[in-house]
Amino acid sequence: MTQPFTYRLDYRFPIAVVRMCGTLSPSTAPVARTALLESLVEEPTSVIVDLAGVTAADDVAVQVFPGAAVQAAGWPGAAVLLCAPRNAVAEALARGSVSSQLPVHDAFSDALAIAAADPVPRRMQERLGPTVHAPRLARELVAEACHAWGLPDRAIAAEVIASELVTNAVRHAGTSMELRVTLRDEQLRISVRDGVDQPARMQTPTESDDHGRGRLIVDAVASAWGNVTVGDGKVVWASLRVPPERNHELVQAGEEN
Repeated sequence: MTQPFTYRLDYRFPIAVVRMCGTLSPSTAPVARTALLESLVEEPTSVIVDLAGVTAADDVAVQVFPGAAVQAAGWPGAAVLLCAPRNAVAEALARGSVSSQLPVHDAFSDALAIAAADPVPRRMQERLGPTVHAPRLARELVAEACHAWGLPDRAIAAEVIASELVTNAVRHAGTSMELRVTLRDEQLRISVRDGVDQPARMQTPTESDDHGRGRLIVDAVASAWGNVTVGDGKVVWASLRVPPERNHELVQAGEEN
């Protein structure tokens, strides 16, 4: 009898741990994908996937890991590390070429040591209600972050992005939301999580439309953007590039502090 597939999330900023148990098959791979996407919600720097409890794995189903790694790399810029696979699972990872695409560590402690070596990102966040004041509060938080982190040249673009993302959440989701601004890996990332699981889509408004231009504005200003549906909600994110030399200065200042 096939063992049911379950998972448990353990999040300790800035690392997320996903402990999986059971048989990873084509029918249970969607559960594994859900677990991996849920682990990204708090925007960790690394996601450690503990496979010690996975008793068997299908050669096709293991492709869920590199697929999730691509998503994690785009947003929130997290690395995915696999660890502690049993022999049968390790063989499936090898046959599926997963072990050549992602790091696979023999022990959890090895993966944790690698993940812990990443610098802690700078972050500001705020809970916002679905009101007409939310976009202004979003702009204020983003401006505060840019000036606190020595990025005044990114403030205007970041404010525009935050305002559009929050306005869209107020108009189309109508739920409370979590606004987060993060600086890491030469990327200033802005994300908004709301309580509606319908994916955000780019719209092409006509000349007579009063609304629907927010996504076009974000697409024009941001270096990248996207959305992830998670549980009963979604996260819409966008990023701006930070000059490498400026990011290096910020990292050094953070280490000295």
